Amino acid sequence: MEIKQLSNFCKVAELGSLTAAAKTLDLTQAALSRQLSLLEAELEVELFRRTGRGLVATPAGKRLLEQAHLILQQVASVPRVVRGAGDVVRGNLALGLPPSLARTMVVPLVEAFQSHIPEAVMRSVDGLSANLVELVATGKLDCAIVYNTTPTDKVVLTPLADESLYLVSGPIDGPVLGTSVPLSEVANLPLIIAGRVNAVHQALCMGMARLGKNPTVVHEIANLMAILDLVRKGYGYSVIPLSGVHSCIGQSNLRLHRIRRPALQITLFIAQPAVSDDPLTVSEVELLRSVVLEQLNQFEQDVEAAVVQ
Repeated sequence: MEIKQLSNFCKVAELGSLTAAAKTLDLTQAALSRQLSLLEAELEVELFRRTGRGLVATPAGKRLLEQAHLILQQVASVPRVVRGAGDVVRGNLALGLPPSLARTMVVPLVEAFQSHIPEAVMRSVDGLSANLVELVATGKLDCAIVYNTTPTDKVVLTPLADESLYLVSGPIDGPVLGTSVPLSEVANLPLIIAGRVNAVHQALCMGMARLGKNPTVVHEIANLMAILDLVRKGYGYSVIPLSGVHSCIGQSNLRLHRIRRPALQITLFIAQPAVSDDPLTVSEVELLRSVVLEQLNQFEQDVEAAVVQ
């Protein structure tokens, strides 16, 4: 296994297309395909599957993508480490976060930023994924973490992680819900969720459509804190990503429930400008990836423990 193989594998995963990746890497499609085949043969796993939307990483491919980014980060840091403190990365990083992550990730990100890139300054902005992608495209943000959204020719979306969606209930008169609730039953509950352009709303509609159902939305509220306040007061239920429900743990007037048959997930991506060689952004993006994955793993353990209580 070679560093170049891992780097090229990451590019295919980012673009979701062998043709587009080969063009970007200035390789023939046959040469790039051969590299991937050799990598799959060495690891004895399938790394991609072909869908109507292009190449999608398999579970094994996603695990390799996480490790490859960490390896490439370490390789990229070697020249700076060898040259010593005289090559300190300085500057500012403008980072966009969706509201659920903004509540839970800012502190660990700032701590990691100060520890690993102390000479740089981080600035965070929260907003809807579509808006954050537009800010990255126009250069107002260096990068952003976003949920399922449409890429553009100015923004590259790199898969980061899948987040499970949970049902949150409060002191409302209604059916007694267990720790796991079928999606078909969620369709009958009065829901308080964000507007239709929100990724959670879209995932909910798509999941229920497969069952021949539609969500019963009683209030569309854009602000996560306001949604939780309404749930606490018994105005309805809500469906919220893992990162958003983590702060609900231990609150006596809120209960968390898994959504099952089927479970619902939304994918997190890192959005970056299609053309950028800013060393600060490269360093921060890899650090960002590491911190978010670590936090999401911890959140999942905490939330699952709270659900079964």
